[in-house]
Amino acid sequence: MIRFTRRLAVTAIAAAALAACGGSNADDATNTSGTSGDTGAPALQEMVRGDADAPITIIEYASWTCPACLDFDQRVMPMLKSEYIETGKAKLIFREFPTAPATVSVAGFAMARCAGPDKYYDVLDELFEKQTGILSLVRSGSDVKEALILIGQNHGIADEAAFDTCVENPDIRRTIAASIEAADAKGVNATPTIFINGVKAEGYEWRNPEGMKALLEEALNPAAGDDTAPAAESE
Repeated sequence: MIRFTRRLAVTAIAAAALAACGGSNADDATNTSGTSGDTGAPALQEMVRGDADAPITIIEYASWTCPACLDFDQRVMPMLKSEYIETGKAKLIFREFPTAPATVSVAGFAMARCAGPDKYYDVLDELFEKQTGILSLVRSGSDVKEALILIGQNHGIADEAAFDTCVENPDIRRTIAASIEAADAKGVNATPTIFINGVKAEGYEWRNPEGMKALLEEALNPAAGDDTAPAAESE
């Protein structure tokens, strides 16, 4: 698990106009209301995976450049998708919380938002899939921007010009900043961090399939534990 600070995250947003891999943001509206444009406070614009009316809401604060997040994505997410999200038992809301290398992380998140709500998770999945290779490029000083452009082309971001426009868009910079603000409000300082119906998952058991399944089953069947299920998170 990577420990992180909001100050570092906000610095990443502010410094996102990176010559090596673009700036940091793009354009897109999603499942909740929010304002965009060049002025105003950042507003959450949620990307929901699964049935919006599912009884369980899972909110994940994570970064595609975080190795612990990659481990969660590889080991736990397949079970979540097949047994809970695709069956309508749970929905996932991924909230961007960029980790080092922050400018690369932000650029990838911006690209996912540029691809649009229907392709956001497709881009995110590919970013996780190619995390190891991209981080190797970073360490070797190779062309990270070109690698991100190639991913973008797989999801409708046509060329370098479109990529540059995407990562330099101030609206998405504010959208990602709103995700960081939401994390800060809940005391999130590590990635990944998970909330299930508004309740933070503590410890480490949830980072394996069986531990996560136990928490979700408890949320689905509160009578087996507490009398009352935790209320869904509201903003």
